[in-house]
Amino acid sequence: MTAPRIGDVAEARVARYLRERGYAFEVEPEFGTGRHPDYLITAGEHTLVAEVKAFETYGMFEDAVPEQVMSRSLTEALVPIRKQIKKAAGQLKGLQDRGWPLVIMLDNPGGRPIPFDSPHLILSAMYGDLTLQAPVMADGVLGDFTGVAGRNGSLRNDHPYISAIAVVRREDHAAQWAGAWHDQNRAQFGNDDQALAAAFAKASHEAPEGDDLFLEVFETLSTEAVPLPRKVFNGPRDRRWIPNTDRTTLVPQVGAET
Repeated sequence: MTAPRIGDVAEARVARYLRERGYAFEVEPEFGTGRHPDYLITAGEHTLVAEVKAFETYGMFEDAVPEQVMSRSLTEALVPIRKQIKKAAGQLKGLQDRGWPLVIMLDNPGGRPIPFDSPHLILSAMYGDLTLQAPVMADGVLGDFTGVAGRNGSLRNDHPYISAIAVVRREDHAAQWAGAWHDQNRAQFGNDDQALAAAFAKASHEAPEGDDLFLEVFETLSTEAVPLPRKVFNGPRDRRWIPNTDRTTLVPQVGAET
């Protein structure tokens, strides 16, 4: 049996998330633009369009040799993410006057070696390589370092019609259970790691099956895009990054809107 294409797996995971949230959706609708974005989504009274992209590349690791140490710059590491943002934005082009939020959804179901887990690196892919800056105070003392987006961001000067990037996150129920079990039981074993491991192995037969899918949503800084309503993609585990007051960067949203 042929293994499913990674892109199909990503689209199926997004479809599962949408069903679990109770959203209606149409697959590859016809808009008359010559392009067919993956989903036209109805979430309550809100309508939005989403294009899903996955990762099928090993990037700089494509020709890796066993036991060889490899390194790459941040710019090189973020190339696959920036390419998929650009491709997805192209699929959504032409819909910016419809009055709908336009969302790029990224997933890495194949676990490809790209910097996908850190939200700060997603921000770097969107708005520029992360650099560290610190002010020099009047007395000559160096102030606190803060991360600032630099060059090469996919959305820095292009695609102002994109409302948000939504990254698909997945966590096994067993992994959640294991973390909770260690938090509750670690202290009673002190430094006896063998006893801890044995107890964990015995208890792991009770570990639950299945997984959770949730989104980490990054609103864009664009003032031209139709805003993605904060009542959309606001599930119990979903996370969101929103523009700060002067729209110079994104910060975590505190509290979810219902």
